[in-house]
Amino acid sequence: LALAFALLAAYNGYLYLTGPSRMTDRLRARLAEGPATVNVRVTAKFPPEEFHIRLFQQVGNMRGVEGSTAKLYTVTPATVRYLSRHYWIRGIDLAPDDGQN
Repeated sequence: LALAFALLAAYNGYLYLTGPSRMTDRLRARLAEGPATVNVRVTAKFPPEEFHIRLFQQVGNMRGVEGSTAKLYTVTPATVRYLSRHYWIRGIDLAPDDGQN
């Protein structure tokens, strides 16, 4: 049981520590400004399937998918950080039309 707990803790710790590397510098700078919400483009390692699309719909207003990239609008900064901790996320960037909320 202790080994299972240690492996689970190591896995979650790895995702927590590597999450910020999945966000672009531009997005991190925008989040540092303290916006209420941001518009982002989330790129997965593969085209999103039903599970991923449902998750995206729960965390923001999804405005379409192009290949492996989903456009999400009105996403809170905490949710962006939550998304960045998923192993199947390749990168998260500001959407080109992100207004200064």
